[in-house]
Amino acid sequence: MPTATAQLSRYAPARNLALRGVAWSLALFGVMRLAWFETHAILPLTHLQGRIAATGFGTPAIPIEITLACSGADALALCAGAILAYPATWRLRFAGAAGGIGLILALNTVRIGTLGRAAGSPSWFEALHVYVWPALLTLAIAGYVFAWMRLANTRAAADAAGATSPSATRRPLPALSLVEGPALSRRFVLLAGTFLVVFTAAAPLYLESAGVLAVAAFIARTAAGGLRLLGMEATATGNVLATARGAFLVTQECISTPLIPVYLAAVLAYSPTWRRRTPALLAAVPLFVGLGVARLLVVALPAALVASPVFLIHAFYQLLLGGVVVFVAAVWRHGAGATAWRRALLGGALGALCVYLLAPTSTAFMAAFAAGTPLDDPQGALALLPAFQAGLYVALSVAAFVVVRWRPLVTGLALLGLSQIALFAALHVMVRLVGLSPHVRDVRAWALGAPILLIVGMVMHDRSR
Repeated sequence: MPTATAQLSRYAPARNLALRGVAWSLALFGVMRLAWFETHAILPLTHLQGRIAATGFGTPAIPIEITLACSGADALALCAGAILAYPATWRLRFAGAAGGIGLILALNTVRIGTLGRAAGSPSWFEALHVYVWPALLTLAIAGYVFAWMRLANTRAAADAAGATSPSATRRPLPALSLVEGPALSRRFVLLAGTFLVVFTAAAPLYLESAGVLAVAAFIARTAAGGLRLLGMEATATGNVLATARGAFLVTQECISTPLIPVYLAAVLAYSPTWRRRTPALLAAVPLFVGLGVARLLVVALPAALVASPVFLIHAFYQLLLGGVVVFVAAVWRHGAGATAWRRALLGGALGALCVYLLAPTSTAFMAAFAAGTPLDDPQGALALLPAFQAGLYVALSVAAFVVVRWRPLVTGLALLGLSQIALFAALHVMVRLVGLSPHVRDVRAWALGAPILLIVGMVMHDRSR
């Protein structure tokens, strides 16, 4: 006959899980109820859901007010708290919480849309708002959480069986399988970091240099000639390029790209002798002058393809460096061959598709998030950042890994999203309390840096496994 102590120990795991779940949920409830978090995160996200619902379901029959009560924050806290409290690996917990948040946001958007359509009928609106949707959300959360728990138990059992099986002669493929390509030189990383610091510190010298301004005027004249060859009317007066789509001022800042120190670091790190380094270093001037001309030639792209050439001109080097990074990642992981080219092209295409699809949502989210805060974003770098980072992350994942499985991919996307929220929150604090706005160069650098650091971290984690 079991003793009282044995009975208590039997129910201890369930009791501990319940207590942890309550603690996690209360903590998340508390964070989401903070006035600053409600104003700058929950409310903009709720308004974004309302706009998406209006786009998908049409304008509500009568005007309805979308408030914090419509955000689904309570459901998010409950679902994420239950998953984070469950005894599983943290990777599974974060992936499960990210999936649950995505599911609830999608269902809540549908909920807002259907309530808007039913607003013309008070009885239908009351039934959907008070009875139907709360029940559906509760069932969806319960079903998702229990399904995730079962999956976590299955994965844990499989890992335990694989670890203890004496017949296992070969280790299974990890979640993100790698192959060994050319090593990423530590010398290159150190040189690139050093040159970038020097490049930034020397900015007052070249941004006010008459010689660099003369190069900018030469680029403007060359671009005007190229546009005339393409059949467009274009003239250059000094460092101003005038076209039918507007006038463009080419300054020292326009041609001083961080790609220059990265290129110099690559030459010094990977060219074994000065006999090879010298022509590569001398090629830097015509190479970057040519890139400066190509940057201006985007004006010739049709308006149906590029609505704002100014935006693309400003983002030219960011997009170019993103493509270079994807190609380098493919060569680094797969070697210099056909496989690397296929992976780079596939990753670039999927990343570009992600940017194209997410750009409107990214801009809308940025507009809602920046409401009431004078964030300076004249070139649209902040508005592009969420979509660009998601696209670059997807492109790098395809280029760098042999097998890409959805759980680590979703976990990485969730971490990337959290980093973006933290960035915008920090920007709000900087603008409101200190009055500082980030330089557009720093925004574009972080747009590239965050996905790269995330992929490198995943590579290191997979190697340690």
